Formats: sequence, structure tokens, C-alpha cells
Amino acid sequence: MRLTLEKVLILKDIPLFADLPEAALSDIISASEETAAMIGTDIVKEGDEWNDLYIILQGQVRVHKNGQTVREYNALTTFGELAALDAETARETFTALEDTTLFKVSGPALYRLMNEHKSLEKNMFKMLCRRLRSAYQQ
Repeated sequence: MRLTLEKVLILKDIPLFADLPEAALSDIISASEETAAMIGTDIVKEGDEWNDLYIILQGQVRVHKNGQTVREYNALTTFGELAALDAETARETFTALEDTTLFKVSGPALYRLMNEHKSLEKNMFKMLCRRLRSAYQQ
């Protein structure tokens, strides 16, 4: 189990959280559940209802549908931002490609954190705008 300071330093390496004050990072850590997924374990399955943001601390996650890889996420990245903001049915399966450690933040906890820490709210909107622009370009 990592110390809180160690977790804060990890979050500072993730673009979504990089410029947040330490108090906000500590609150994110307190609101999250640290979880592990062994290699080959499905974290979210297609058809599951989900409402969580995942932060990959270490490891790698494959996103796939019908046997085809859609994308992969590496350590120090996030996924599930939209699901955390608006619960949805998973359209793809997320599987650990190696032993993976994650923080899981529920949608209600994320909304509370964004309300308490406006810098997090701003970063979420900026990140979602960048992803939307990228999707338009494709």
C-alpha cells in the first residue's frame, strides 16, 4: 500500500491533475478506492452499467470490442471520464494487459470533488474539450 505523499506525487504526473493543489489531490485520493486487476482481468465489461473514473497508477489496459483492440491506456492515464459524469452502459470491454493498479472514483464523488475544487472542474472541461476536438478531426 502506498503512502499518501507517494500517491500525491503520482497524481501530479497525470495531466488531468498536474496543476491541482496538494489539498485537492489529497481529497481525490481520499475519495478514491485503490484497486488491482491481475493480467487478463476485465475491469469493465461491455454491457456493464458504470459511473466511475479510473486512474491507472501502474500497468496497462486494453479497450476492445468484438475481439478488436479499440485503444490502449498506459500508466498515468485516465479513462471513464464521461461515464463518471453521466452513467452509461459500457460499449467496450476494458481488460488489464498486465497486473494493473488503479484508483476508482465514483461519479458522485467526482461531482463533489469538482464542486469543492474548481481547478479540477476546469481541468475536466478542458480535457473533454480536447477529446471532442480530436474526435471531430478523425
